[in-house]
Amino acid sequence: MKKWLNFTSVPILAVIILLMFHLYSAESRVKGPSQPIFFSHKIHAGDNEIPCQYCHSYVEISTIPGIPSDQKCIGCHLFIIGKDEDYKYDGGSINIKNEIEKVKGYWDRNEPIPWVKVTFVPDFVHFNHKRHVRREIECKVCHGEVQTMDVVYQVQKFSMGFCVTCHQEKARDAQELTMLKDCLTCHY
Repeated sequence: MKKWLNFTSVPILAVIILLMFHLYSAESRVKGPSQPIFFSHKIHAGDNEIPCQYCHSYVEISTIPGIPSDQKCIGCHLFIIGKDEDYKYDGGSINIKNEIEKVKGYWDRNEPIPWVKVTFVPDFVHFNHKRHVRREIECKVCHGEVQTMDVVYQVQKFSMGFCVTCHQEKARDAQELTMLKDCLTCHY
């Protein structure tokens, strides 16, 4: 009886663990990571129509988009204080004025805001934002409708299939398609 229990319990346990990991990863993609300051892209990029490149200013010159500095945030929020009322969103409610005070606290302490990274690509992939921005590929192709999100989450799991399909759709001619499908385009 003990042999049977050990032999069958290992696969069952493995299935349970894999299911837990799947649920955890799906939940984290939908909810997004907890940030040190509540930052609503819906308020900034949606309601106020601030372009992505205003805060993520390195996308046109670098392989990474860049996270806005405290200076960028305080540049607006020295003057824009926010209403002293609760803002309701899918995850609950938050007082915007209190969140802006947190931004000011980081600024006063000369301390960078420790934002938590949201979007990940595998370590063996070298993604270049600059190339995509120069091709005028909209941010939402990969990041979804961020301007509608209070809490940003990774919409798309970046698999090779996702990227290759996009490369095939965006190629302007056969020569460019050959280049975009070359392994060294993303793996160098």
